Amino acid sequence: MKEITQNVLSTPKTLLKQQIKKENPDFRYYKSLFNITSNLVAITDGDTVIDANKSFIDFFTAQDIDVFDPNFLLSQVFQKINKYGYVYDGYQNKRWFNLIDNNKKDYYRVGIISSKKVHEFNISIKQFEFIEDVFILILTDITEIMGYKNVLEYNLRSISKNEEEAQFLLKQYNNAIDISNLVIKMDCIGNITYINNAFCEALKYSQDELVGKSIKILCNTDETCKCYSSIIQTIKNGEIYKGVIENIDKEENIHFFSATVVPIKNQSGTIIECISIQNEITEMVKTKEDALHALEIKTKFFDKVSHEFRTPLNAILNFTDQALDAYDEILDDEESREMVKMFIQRAHKNSKSLLNLINSLLDLSKIKSSNEHFNIAVYDVVKLARETYENCSSLNTKGSVDYRLKIDFDFGLIKCDNIKFNQTLINLISNAFKFTENGFVSVQLSEDENSYLIEVEDSGVGIPSEKLSRIFEPFEQARDSDIGTGLGLSITREYANAMDMVLDVTSSEGAGSCFRLIVKKI
Repeated sequence: MKEITQNVLSTPKTLLKQQIKKENPDFRYYKSLFNITSNLVAITDGDTVIDANKSFIDFFTAQDIDVFDPNFLLSQVFQKINKYGYVYDGYQNKRWFNLIDNNKKDYYRVGIISSKKVHEFNISIKQFEFIEDVFILILTDITEIMGYKNVLEYNLRSISKNEEEAQFLLKQYNNAIDISNLVIKMDCIGNITYINNAFCEALKYSQDELVGKSIKILCNTDETCKCYSSIIQTIKNGEIYKGVIENIDKEENIHFFSATVVPIKNQSGTIIECISIQNEITEMVKTKEDALHALEIKTKFFDKVSHEFRTPLNAILNFTDQALDAYDEILDDEESREMVKMFIQRAHKNSKSLLNLINSLLDLSKIKSSNEHFNIAVYDVVKLARETYENCSSLNTKGSVDYRLKIDFDFGLIKCDNIKFNQTLINLISNAFKFTENGFVSVQLSEDENSYLIEVEDSGVGIPSEKLSRIFEPFEQARDSDIGTGLGLSITREYANAMDMVLDVTSSEGAGSCFRLIVKKI
């Protein structure tokens, strides 16, 4: 091998080329190693090919290129590759191997076009031992590897893009849920881990006041706490809860929510928390309760009206039957005449009661349908109140009630229908006498800057607190045993509202009531 090296050192480049081409036996070992590799290997001066292995020759022969043609130049087949933003340097029209010779790069990446397909190679060159300007060129085909790389990069970019898009869409979905629903998350023991702003606003809390607290902070009764305990157990069992939940806000107001509570599992299937999507249905629940209450009141009313109709009608029939039976004796028997007179008077009284009941129903119906006519004019409120007070003195039939009138001013003008105004006061005064056995009934007039205040106060039985808020509703009565139909106060308030007046009440059971009528000055 030493002898070969010495011959090479003393042989010019052209002689080396000839020796290699003649396949000198001294180079057989070198040539066998040369052809074993699948890489494309050539001996070159940088432009022309001095020698090449079988892989190098076969690759270019397949493209009808003779690499030993004097006109063949390596730099002519090297292409610049630009894919997916990566630029691989090409080497046309420049001494590319000098870059490597100056140790700027160990290898370059080039492309060679074959059958309209770009083959990508890593290219490396080494100085041929002891021969100036002669190099060993090695091309390693990385086309498939780069294809895999490009596909992988494309997929990674697609995944990244899809993930970004998914995150963007998820954010919008979360925003939509947060805006339209009440969202709360809890751990498996019922501690709040998240609550959205909409839920906080509904309950009048801040997030800091609720996150980390037990869900039972929203309970108002033991029954509600038991409900939450049941929900948490349902979640631990891996089941979904659907139902109505009752919560209390920071100001202790009760709210009702339609809730769906879903368990959240980790990848191993363990339940780690739950999320609840809720919608407030407080108004719907209250409306339903009001409707059921109204239905109950109307049922009671119709039962009572049936009784109220039946009682005077039966009395009228009985009295008229007895009067007819005694008719033949009337002319001859004074006692019979007195008895028939009594029957007729009772029939007349019951007829008036029946007529009053029918009139009350008609009045309420007309007011509700806006068919009641009001003749609004200017009147002196002092004169109207005094006249009504005096006309109602006959209602003090028990004699044990102190009936009072107090007026703090002499004259005041208001707009009203005088008949409806008088009826309003009559109803209030009559109601006061009805529920006062002893004590007093007073009518008092006072004024402020903008209005007159008429108060009808009594020391009677008062109104139970649970019925006070509904006392002006149709068919409502302070007590179930009260006589009458329960229409008087409802009609009275409707009259007041129609004349732009305000009627309210304060009462304490066992200590009397005070009805206040507020009338605007003119």
